[in-house]
Amino acid sequence: MPSITTTATTSLLPFVHTSKAQEAGHTLHITSEGIVYSHCHNSKVCDNELGQLGRTGNPNVMLPIILSSSIGDVRAARAYTGGFPSSGHSAILDTHGNIWLTGCDRWQQLGLGSFSGGSTGYTWKDGRLWQDVFQRNEYLIDLLKRLDPSLDNATTTGSDMSKRWVRDVALGGDHTIILSSNRRDVISFGKGGEGQLGLSSKPWVSSPAKSKQLSSSKFGVDIAAVCAFRNCSMTLNDSGGIEKKAGKCSMDAVKGLKRALDLCLKRAREDGLIDKSAIS
Repeated sequence: MPSITTTATTSLLPFVHTSKAQEAGHTLHITSEGIVYSHCHNSKVCDNELGQLGRTGNPNVMLPIILSSSIGDVRAARAYTGGFPSSGHSAILDTHGNIWLTGCDRWQQLGLGSFSGGSTGYTWKDGRLWQDVFQRNEYLIDLLKRLDPSLDNATTTGSDMSKRWVRDVALGGDHTIILSSNRRDVISFGKGGEGQLGLSSKPWVSSPAKSKQLSSSKFGVDIAAVCAFRNCSMTLNDSGGIEKKAGKCSMDAVKGLKRALDLCLKRAREDGLIDKSAIS
């Protein structure tokens, strides 16, 4: 399994992409060269104990990470962060379209183990409830292509193919949401007891599976982006409006949810997923 190793770099700053976890207290940056930097921006809630920075070393100092695989170094295109103050996990999309995850996996939010599903059927990778280096999740891409075989025909040319299989990623408190590049299929995994996975039931935990509630069920109705915060998941349309919700998504009852949605809209605009004129 490919992994990521920490290395020194002469990459020039500033960064071209940043993801900052609202509650978990960690940040990922990406340079124009596709190199990832990570650090804890809030030492009161983040100490990298569960590996959300994807590296060793001082968590409060910005340090680089290199994505390495059998074909050589891999460049990062997008970064995503999430988690509760007591946890934290991170994801990266590389320029080849692969997705990498690290951090807390106690609720299977990394989706790296076996995919038989359920709290008694899941095998954590190497028997660990967290990962401290980024791991490439090959099963997610295979699942997306099984759901939509036309993804096999996705373009393989150009320097940035990051969106050929995955259009968007959102990390909640203890769960993960993946939007297929076909803009219809939504994959969810992790903690599901509050209904945040949008499955037909509310499993305590679940390995990666298609979310019936969040996926588009109407022909011609495309999903532009996904958002997640605490125990809530949402899909957005091209105008930035909320299409569907799953879990605890009351703006009045969930502290910080309005701000999280505003930040998600801002990210989606910057990534070109929704209309730049969309108002939060």
